[in-house]
Amino acid sequence: MRKSLFIKVPALALAVLSLAFASAPASWIVAGLALAAGVVGLAIVVFDVNSSFWAPTLWRAPLPTSAVALTFDDGPDPEFTPRVLQILADKRVPAAFFVVGQRAVAHPELLAEMDRAGHLVANHGHTHDPFFHFRLWKGNRSELDACNGSIARAIGKEPLLFRAPQGFKNPALGDVLYTEGMTAIGWQVRGLDAVDENAERIVRRIVKGVRAGGIVAMHDGGGLGGTHSRQATLEALPRVIDGIRASGLEFARVDVLLGVQGYRSAK
Repeated sequence: MRKSLFIKVPALALAVLSLAFASAPASWIVAGLALAAGVVGLAIVVFDVNSSFWAPTLWRAPLPTSAVALTFDDGPDPEFTPRVLQILADKRVPAAFFVVGQRAVAHPELLAEMDRAGHLVANHGHTHDPFFHFRLWKGNRSELDACNGSIARAIGKEPLLFRAPQGFKNPALGDVLYTEGMTAIGWQVRGLDAVDENAERIVRRIVKGVRAGGIVAMHDGGGLGGTHSRQATLEALPRVIDGIRASGLEFARVDVLLGVQGYRSAK
């Protein structure tokens, strides 16, 4: 949270100085511009999904590699997640699933299936509700702990990797991630398959945008601010995998790609 002062203090100081020493109406204009600049600066580091300003955020491999990591958000979904898992099994691709805690509570057997197949299960918050980004320390800690607890009960391991809903991070969330010893995960390219129901566009967006060492973000769960059907994702996924491989790249699980620890022992 203290990091926000690096933006807030200069903006407020400039606004106060302009009001104190400049004559009206110029002083009000300068003060308004200073405050607006501060708001814009804060917005940039909140909405930049790969910014490490609030908390260390990883979105590509630290060392040269020919691999990329495939990740899925918003599950588990009893209709679509098993079909995603089947495609990954057929294509022999490891992936990471950033699960919503409430959905993990409802479908722990799907988390167990992910784990048995060698995929990583990670934290995507417990509720994924619209108010997630307005929570402060207590609320953020509750979101992370509840989701981690649901994952640990399902697979006996507690994740260390977290992706915020929409990827946005506020100062309080950064503090909580630090005290929880967790790492935020962004992405290098995303399919926008939460909102785009055209499989062709999803494939083209990912295959054209992916680069060696990058993280690909897709979705196995429906709703939560997007469309409810993941049919386009299911149609696109095999072609995404084939297209990435055709470009000379291979797949690695995200923790392996990044060289970080994916789990700690359950508390």
